[in-house]
Amino acid sequence: MAAVTKVSLKVTKLPSDSLALTNKVYLNPGDAKLLKKENSLGNFIQVKDFVFTFEEHDKVEKGLIGFNSVHRRFALLSLNEPVDAILYTPPVETIYLSTLTLEVDFLAKKAGSVEYKKDDIVAVLQREFMNQFFGLEQKFVAEINGVNLEFKVTGAEVVNLNSVTKGEGQAAIKAQRGLIHSNTQFSLKPANAATLKIQGSDNEPATIFRPDWNFESMGIGGLDKEFSDIFRRSFASRIFPPSVVQKLGIHHVKGILLYGPPGTGKTLMARQIGMMLNGKEPKKVNGPEILNKYVGQSEENIRNLFKDAEVEYKEKGDNSSLHIIIFDEIDAICKQRGSRNDGTGVADTVVNQLLAKIDGVDSLNNILVIGMTNRKDLIDEALLRPGRLEVHMEIGLPDEKGRLQILKIHTKKMKEHNYMGKDIDLDELSTMTKNFSGSEIEGLVKSATSFAFNRQIDATNGLKLKEGEIKVSRADFLHALSEVKPAFGMDTDEFENCMRNGIINYGPKVDKLLQTGDLFVQQVRNSSRTPLVSLLIEGPPGSGKTALAAKLAKSSGYPYVKYIGPENLVGYSETGKCSKITKVFDDAYRSPLSCVVVDDIERLLDYVRIGPRFSNVILQTLLVLLKKEPGKGRKLLIIGTTSNKRVLEEMEFMDTFNAILTVPQISSKDELKSALRELNMFDESALDKAGESYGQPVSIKKLIMLCEMARQGTKGTILERFQSIMDDNNLNS
Repeated sequence: MAAVTKVSLKVTKLPSDSLALTNKVYLNPGDAKLLKKENSLGNFIQVKDFVFTFEEHDKVEKGLIGFNSVHRRFALLSLNEPVDAILYTPPVETIYLSTLTLEVDFLAKKAGSVEYKKDDIVAVLQREFMNQFFGLEQKFVAEINGVNLEFKVTGAEVVNLNSVTKGEGQAAIKAQRGLIHSNTQFSLKPANAATLKIQGSDNEPATIFRPDWNFESMGIGGLDKEFSDIFRRSFASRIFPPSVVQKLGIHHVKGILLYGPPGTGKTLMARQIGMMLNGKEPKKVNGPEILNKYVGQSEENIRNLFKDAEVEYKEKGDNSSLHIIIFDEIDAICKQRGSRNDGTGVADTVVNQLLAKIDGVDSLNNILVIGMTNRKDLIDEALLRPGRLEVHMEIGLPDEKGRLQILKIHTKKMKEHNYMGKDIDLDELSTMTKNFSGSEIEGLVKSATSFAFNRQIDATNGLKLKEGEIKVSRADFLHALSEVKPAFGMDTDEFENCMRNGIINYGPKVDKLLQTGDLFVQQVRNSSRTPLVSLLIEGPPGSGKTALAAKLAKSSGYPYVKYIGPENLVGYSETGKCSKITKVFDDAYRSPLSCVVVDDIERLLDYVRIGPRFSNVILQTLLVLLKKEPGKGRKLLIIGTTSNKRVLEEMEFMDTFNAILTVPQISSKDELKSALRELNMFDESALDKAGESYGQPVSIKKLIMLCEMARQGTKGTILERFQSIMDDNNLNS
């Protein structure tokens, strides 16, 4: 092993201030002679962990070594401190720097921002420091355009000459240090607190994402596509260096609006975005918290949210960290200007202040505002244009794949700790939870768990907990499905009420109606050409139109089935009725497959024969909604009912329906017998006599009422009472 050549010296200042910019250390000629090596690439010594280029100087006394102040500061050297200067022989195969990453700042702090061109800086570095060694954490000074700048080495890559000789190309590898040569590339970026800017710098900014994040571990599932779109539109441009963005002539997205039905994950997504970012902690605020009763205080609250971002942007410019401001329920403070008549105008000035901060004269490029709302239609339009909350992302109901992700998230710990029964099939549950939102799936899991807990409770002797016996089973989830209903599901009670007596099949006419109706149900489900189908069921009062519509809707198996009837809108004003009707249709457009029953249309329109009078506002609302196509990939079946076809024809309402089914009355003895057989009124021996009671057409609803009347009383037999009642009905018809 070769002997180490070293000389013990003491630290001193440089003999001249002009030598400080050379980045070299200086020795007495006598000491330098001991450390020089013939045929060397240069004169290099190692002091502590750093390698320096050295020169001899007559004014340096023997036994001393001169460092500039920057050298002494980063190498932690004190004046007159004894050090060992060791001859450094570089490894020839990994000596040359391919890339040197430098952090730049003023040597003396300056106020205000100064811009430098990267090419000017690189030209000075190549000229002044060619064939000098630089290592990680090393600092040096260079004069650029008459100003001394301090550089710090934060990264180094060298050319692997062994790979070159093997024909593998100039493979670059990370290194502790290396030598600047003519082909060295420089990556420059301002220091954290620097007020300078580097025009044309291609350095990579600090990554804004944490390397270990994924949405599923954050408790968010079923939103892969939505997040992919958010990333592309809001974060992708921030991954690239500022110089690239400048050359493209674009500005970063400053605002995102997440909207959609409650419980779909809007607030959770926005809240967890901060977990995946390297940077400032997001500021979270509920919309109503901004408002204050004192004049000007609401606007001041808005300004305070942006204050930290403003201060940092003045210091660092485009190299500032990303500041995220999250507004939950943003519609509370950003309603359409002029829509409130409170006399104060506070709401309008709050909107103006927010607009000014996001995209005003002194707008910032280091902010991202995320707003969340269930009512996008309430928000001021100026806030939704490009440059403000320009990315509008609808967070809708999860599909089957998304529901499976959410179920896995909420049952993960249950499974890890062996509390989940082996008979539970999450794929099956994801299929059974159509139109469940993320929060409703969480509620489903809680409900299933409550059934498992309940088995541990003895009502007589109290709680008998055996932790190892707790198991959440498939049966628990099935019980939970009967308990937890999706808001965008089916109004089960409403449809059960409409079909209280079931469907009385009194002959081929009813069979044909059911078959034809089912064809429309299948058409909507399977056809790609007709995403919207509207069907009108008309007939005399009491003929069973509502029951038939409810039967078709309920048996469709669609995930979203809703009922609109006049009894649900009693007491509402015209505008109130329109809002309720519109909301049902808006919700239907969010589901991939929907059915809306609009019952007793003439009653919804407030039609009366005397006058005549009807609500034109509701009429126009229904005319528009019945023709409005659902969004891409979504399908809608509308089933309407009416007892007054003529009135709808006069209102030009009939043209809005694709097809019309007529429900007739019971109009023959055979149909009457079939209906009575379905109602279990008489045995077969008495049916013929009961059928002889037919005289006039009768609606199925009225027949049911007459049958129930015949069941009452004690005088005579049921058949005799029925015949008597039917005779009276025929006379009065």
